[in-house]
Amino acid sequence: MIRSKNTKERILNAGLKEFSFHGYAGTRMDKISIRAKINKAMLFYYFSSKENLYHEVLTHAVRSIIPKIRNIILLEQSPEGFLEKLPEVYIGFFTKNQDFVKMVAFDFVQKTDIVKAAFEQAIGKEFHQGPRLVLKKIEKWYEKGEISESDPLQFMINIVSLCLFAFIARPILEAIFNQKIGDEQFIQKRIKSVINLLKQGMLK
Repeated sequence: MIRSKNTKERILNAGLKEFSFHGYAGTRMDKISIRAKINKAMLFYYFSSKENLYHEVLTHAVRSIIPKIRNIILLEQSPEGFLEKLPEVYIGFFTKNQDFVKMVAFDFVQKTDIVKAAFEQAIGKEFHQGPRLVLKKIEKWYEKGEISESDPLQFMINIVSLCLFAFIARPILEAIFNQKIGDEQFIQKRIKSVINLLKQGMLK
């Protein structure tokens, strides 16, 4: 059992690396098997197809962040507290999972159907009621006059985009401003800046 678990973990880690380097279309299962130090037959024993492996790699990555988001959605009763806590969770996740960011960003344009299906599977497995619950909560905040954004989807897009952009655009930002993106000092400043902007822009 331990050996089986370690083998699967090696495959998922190898898959993450290969998908982040080459995207879905450019990744080859034989390269993943070499990186994972197993034969190709064993790879297909655990994951019957490249698409299945891609979905599982993505699910494996988001599994660490879902419980934290779930707690904020279920327990946080004020929009101010929500906007203070969620950016730290997102930015912390993106900081620790750079290969995941590259993997998803690689296929945003070329393989949108694959990325969408993988996220639907990941969210469905880990927290299928999450999106509905958070949208309902945001609607109530607007009805009570606590936030200025009437559209719950736009509310969440504002949060996610502000948290994610620096990591997707990291090479460009570092080239333009000649500053390191991603060290601890930058991360803490980014969290504070995003929280401040969100609170100033969306709280009443």
